[in-house]
Amino acid sequence: MKHQTRLTAVLLITIFLIGIVITGFTSTPKASTKESLGVSDTTNFDDPIAVIKGMIQAINDQDPYEYMNYFTNSNRTAMTQFLSSNKSESFFKEKEAKLVQIKELPKDIGIEAAGISSGENLNLDDTRIFYAEINFKVDKEDKWLYNGTNYRVIVVTKEDGNWKIVRLSVPSIEYLKDTGNGFNSEDENIAVKIESTLERKGQVMNMKGVVIDNIAATEEQLKDEK
Repeated sequence: MKHQTRLTAVLLITIFLIGIVITGFTSTPKASTKESLGVSDTTNFDDPIAVIKGMIQAINDQDPYEYMNYFTNSNRTAMTQFLSSNKSESFFKEKEAKLVQIKELPKDIGIEAAGISSGENLNLDDTRIFYAEINFKVDKEDKWLYNGTNYRVIVVTKEDGNWKIVRLSVPSIEYLKDTGNGFNSEDENIAVKIESTLERKGQVMNMKGVVIDNIAATEEQLKDEK
C-alpha cells in the first residue's frame, strides 16, 4: 500500500509531463528530418526494444519530429500541438541519453509500476512494459530528471501492427527492487536513496547527493492545512 500511494502520486505528475512526454524541447528541429532518411525509417517496429532505442537516438539527435515517430497517435497529436503552440519553448530537457540496461517486467508488476488503471483504454494483451536504466545529460536538473542514471518504466503497445510507446513513467524504484525486479546496480541503490529522501524530507537530490530543490511544506503551509 505504501508503494501504491507513491506510485499514484508519481503517475499524476508524469501524466502531465507526458502530455508532451516527460521531455521538453530546446533545439530547433533539424531540416534533415524531412529531407533525408530518418532512423525510424530503418527501425524494426516489430521489436519494442528497437523502438525504445530509436526514441533515445532521437533525443541525442535533438530531433522532436523523429522522436514523435516512436509514440502512439494520441501522444504524437499532443506533441505536435505543443510544438505548434509553444514554438519558443523547449522540448528536450535532455541533451544526451544512453540506454544502460533494460528488462521486460512481468505484466502484473509492470501494470503496478506504470500505474495503469483498469479504466484506461489499453489492450493489455498487446502491451509490454519495460524497466530501463538511462543515463541522461541535462542543462538543468529537476525533481524527475537529473544528470546521471535515471529510471523509467516504458509502456509499449501495438498500434496499426507496430509497437509504439504509449507512456513513460517515473516508477517507485523501491517497489521494483522489493518485488525482485530491480537491476541491483550501484546507481539504482543511489536512486532509491534519492527517492527516499524526497519522500521523507521533501528534498530533491541529484546523484552526487547535492540538494537541488526543497519541496517540503513550510510551517505556514502546514498551519493552513489544519
